[in-house]
Amino acid sequence: MTALFSIVLMILAFQVIMFFVIRDRRKKEKASSIVEKYRIQSRSDAFRLLQDPDIPEIDRIKIEKVYHAFA
Repeated sequence: MTALFSIVLMILAFQVIMFFVIRDRRKKEKASSIVEKYRIQSRSDAFRLLQDPDIPEIDRIKIEKVYHAFA
């Protein structure tokens, strides 16, 4: 009975740990996503952002890739 309890406890602990690991990974992906960061929904949104001089060059390169992907 004790062995069964310890196995169940280990499985539950593993699930909780995986929940937090996956949640953290999704937050990082969302933060690095250009589409989410600038809310690009269409090709015209990407074009408008390409014309904006305040956008950093690194983001501009990624936006240009998104712009061509919408074509």
